[in-house]
Amino acid sequence: MGEYSDVTGTRFTDEDIERWAAEAESEEGYTGKHLGPSVPGRPVSVGARARPFTLRLDAARRAKLDEVARERRVTPSQLMRDLIDSL
Repeated sequence: MGEYSDVTGTRFTDEDIERWAAEAESEEGYTGKHLGPSVPGRPVSVGARARPFTLRLDAARRAKLDEVARERRVTPSQLMRDLIDSL
């Protein structure tokens, strides 16, 4: 039996996957209470007035950014926001 983890570190097994598949394929369907209505477009995580900011990085800097973001279990964008907030 395989054991896996998602991006947040939550562990699950093949048994969990089979249970989720059976629930999704049942007549009742998935009943998870955490799901809300779908909203088109990208979620706004920092407020409606947020605007994109582009930063060009060489491969080494981008790799370092991605590595640290993975270690902290956040997106590279969230890591940059956190770093700016710490200034």
